[in-house]
Amino acid sequence: MVRMMDLPAEERRRERSYGSSRESLRRPITPDEAGRKLQATVAMKEAWEESRLTRSSRAQTEDNDGCCCDSSCCCCCCPTECRIFIKYIVCRSLGLFLYVMDIVTDITVSVADYRNGDITFAAINLGLVFTPGFLYVMFALTEMLSSNTGILACSKAVLWFLSFPILPLWPICRDLQKIYHGFLALFPSRRQEQLVHLNRPTRSYLLKFLEAFTEAAPQILLRLYKISLRRQELPFSKIETMEAVQVSFSLLTLSSKVISTYQKSVTTQQIIEGELEDNEKFTLPCCVQILAFLWWTSFLVARFEVMALFAGSLHGWLFLVIAVHVMLVFLFQTVASHKHGLRKVFIYLFTGFVFIFAYLEFNMKSRIKVATWFPYTVYTVLVFIENSIMLVVWFSSQKAYTSTLPEEEQALYATHRERLIFVHYGAFCCGLIMMIATFCCPERKQSAKDKEVTEEMRHMSVVAS
Repeated sequence: MVRMMDLPAEERRRERSYGSSRESLRRPITPDEAGRKLQATVAMKEAWEESRLTRSSRAQTEDNDGCCCDSSCCCCCCPTECRIFIKYIVCRSLGLFLYVMDIVTDITVSVADYRNGDITFAAINLGLVFTPGFLYVMFALTEMLSSNTGILACSKAVLWFLSFPILPLWPICRDLQKIYHGFLALFPSRRQEQLVHLNRPTRSYLLKFLEAFTEAAPQILLRLYKISLRRQELPFSKIETMEAVQVSFSLLTLSSKVISTYQKSVTTQQIIEGELEDNEKFTLPCCVQILAFLWWTSFLVARFEVMALFAGSLHGWLFLVIAVHVMLVFLFQTVASHKHGLRKVFIYLFTGFVFIFAYLEFNMKSRIKVATWFPYTVYTVLVFIENSIMLVVWFSSQKAYTSTLPEEEQALYATHRERLIFVHYGAFCCGLIMMIATFCCPERKQSAKDKEVTEEMRHMSVVAS
């Protein structure tokens, strides 16, 4: 008591409160008090959940100075409205623009070929436009007939088969619908409902994937082959504007689809391995996406150039190179897998066809347990060897073709060949540098605010559904 009287008033109050709290801890809790504490805890949890939902549906006015939105689009933290605007409106609009322009330029070039009398090239170009829809219908028919029988299944099969000419319009309608719901999601009062529509899965992605690898990639090769045939001694010396536009849009479509397919493959694999939840998605930071885009664009430029040059000089021998490439990939997958059904055979063959242009992990990840960069390095080395062999064969045939010409013309053609070789190896080295930079780029570390906004958007879509 004497010791407490010597303390200041504030210290005495703290000492009394501390002593009373110790006495309350030593005193046994009655059942009524335990019930009241339990009710208080439940009420606090409910209030916290309610406040979380309220914060999720309310506009983030305090983050007006944020910069960007979704982690797939930018590396900065930003308000929810900005993330929704960039992810569901800007990025979706750019993807829709590329898809539409790719198809429009292909049809325009087909019409130009028909008017110029190149009926064969016009028919092939137009047929490639409808190839993705036809392949998708075949996939849907196989899946439907394997699980359904009877008259209803047959009638659905007929309807599916008749609908393939208009299937290229499906991704367009889907993207327009996403953009519409994206605008509505900017309003806090309707955000939860619209995020359900925006995050709803769709099979139109499969059609876009088929469009990139069975329409855009063959269109690039076919167009470059046609350009190289105009002057076989000076390939690519005469290119029309519309052809350059068509090749550019097809190349952009293919490069962007390689990156998006990689992200979806990693997402699926990490969900299987338990690293991600079912409603989460793996996305690359924007700087890594830019590096990867430059990597694959440069790589594809070198790849398509050498294939077109080889086909322009040796014509049908390119099909032998493609067949050997597909069979090697097919045999590798067959040996590494224990399932050999008819459907697996078609998947392995299609994978081999895709690997002509790019390496994707959608059918290889589960069988190759190595570092991420290793299979890409092996693929790059093999493609480099294949490209170099085709380039040497083309150079030898071109040199023999121009050996009977005057020396002045031979010097001109030799200079042109050297420029084409420089373009190939320059583009390939640029792609190699971008690949190294992509894998050396440090993984993005989300800030606390970025994680909070990402969790908020994900939680809103889950609650609304």
